[in-house]
Amino acid sequence: MQTTGNLGLKKPEGTDIVDIADLNGNMDILDNAVNGKVDKVTGKQLSTNDYTAAEKTKLAGIATGANNYVHPNHTGDVISTGDGGTAIAAGVIVNADVNASAGIEASKIGTGVVSNAEFGYLDGVTSGIQGQLNGKAPLVTTPQQTTADITYYVRTDGNDNNTGLVNTAGGAFRTIQKAINSISKHVLHSVTINVAAGTYAEDISFADMSGGTEVWLNGGTSYETAANFKVKSMTFYGVSNQVVVTGFSATSTTRVGFLINNSIFIQMLYCRISADGKTNSVGGFEASNHSGLRLYGCEASNRTAGIVSNQGSTVISRNSFGTSNTIGLSAYDGGTITKKDGQPAGTTNEQIDAGIITWGVLNPWGDNTIDTRPFAAMYMDAGGDVPLTAGVDKKLIFNGVHMSQKGVAEPSQGGFYAPERGIYELSVRVGFGITTSVTSGVATKIYINGVLNCTLSEGAITTALMGCTLNGNTTLVLNPGDRVHIYAVALHNSNVSWASQYTYATLARVA
Repeated sequence: MQTTGNLGLKKPEGTDIVDIADLNGNMDILDNAVNGKVDKVTGKQLSTNDYTAAEKTKLAGIATGANNYVHPNHTGDVISTGDGGTAIAAGVIVNADVNASAGIEASKIGTGVVSNAEFGYLDGVTSGIQGQLNGKAPLVTTPQQTTADITYYVRTDGNDNNTGLVNTAGGAFRTIQKAINSISKHVLHSVTINVAAGTYAEDISFADMSGGTEVWLNGGTSYETAANFKVKSMTFYGVSNQVVVTGFSATSTTRVGFLINNSIFIQMLYCRISADGKTNSVGGFEASNHSGLRLYGCEASNRTAGIVSNQGSTVISRNSFGTSNTIGLSAYDGGTITKKDGQPAGTTNEQIDAGIITWGVLNPWGDNTIDTRPFAAMYMDAGGDVPLTAGVDKKLIFNGVHMSQKGVAEPSQGGFYAPERGIYELSVRVGFGITTSVTSGVATKIYINGVLNCTLSEGAITTALMGCTLNGNTTLVLNPGDRVHIYAVALHNSNVSWASQYTYATLARVA
């Protein structure tokens, strides 16, 4: 008996006996086989693709609504309709746009051939840009121009990541420079920076600030307390606002303590620099390049020059002081220093090289006002005529004082006193009377420190005239402490009238 190749059904041959059991077995095999098949659906057909469990898992991981999308290789602009973004236009990035040191070609970006080293370079560039951005003050606290008055606070326990607007450790800045950088470049309102006592190891810089209002940098309130507010140095460049700095001590030995360059007007009150800068040839306070600087109660010690004005700058210094400088005050290349009261001293107190140092007038020796120029006007007030013995020089006592500045009149000595070195003009008028019937020659003479200097004027009196007056002027070079006296002499006995309208003299410094 034969069987089928697939299901093994029994097929009786012609000589075989048909067995009912064989027929029933075939029926059972067929029934089981048909039961394991899928019913046929109209319009559907079976495929040869095999569907696995792994494929089912993969499909389960795809988000709802996802589709199979291949981005086209465009040669023009690429625009995403999904997010509305505009892609890079053709030719926008070319090799010349990429820094050659990175070794990146624009073509590599399109093919994806960019090495880790190249990406590292790009990451470094990005980090550098981000670092610069982090160093900029946010527009929230630093608008392009001020919109209202503002006050910042700086403390040694502060933090430059704070706003600087509150005087607490959690609100104040840590550095003075951060506060300055937080000021907009165009200042139209009052700005105040209040600094707490401490040491700030900073070279402070005000730069490129404009506007018509004042900026206040407040430290100590006196010369003494300024010692508690330390910085390395301060520099002002291109500042058109008035900046008022109060009570800071500079400590740098290699930089000018307080340098003002190309700035309209900076005021410094009770500021100090005493660190030894002579070795490095640096000054204490310096105004350069048409700058304006006013100092009050400031100290400059141990510097090459205590106060310097150059290149057309103007410095006003009042009640300043200092010792052990090489030069106390230095004015050169058109610089001017106007001084009042004390000033820093040096081995050379003042040095002028195409500049001016003055008490308030544009000349090299001091003020020409009535209050400060050495001057005196005196007359004889002896109570009677002064007799002259023939041929004997007689000292005339000028003991009446019309006016005296700087102690020039010295009535107790009967003459004039020079308080400072300079060129003085002496003007003298002496009235002579005759006591005999003989014509007599008369003369006036000038003595300095008891020594004859010159014969000032000569004349003659006769019985017909009954007297005469002699007038004379001369210039004298006097040193501090020199004393000037006027003498009269006659060839014959005569006298000098004591009345003020006849005999008087003036002495004034003119250079």
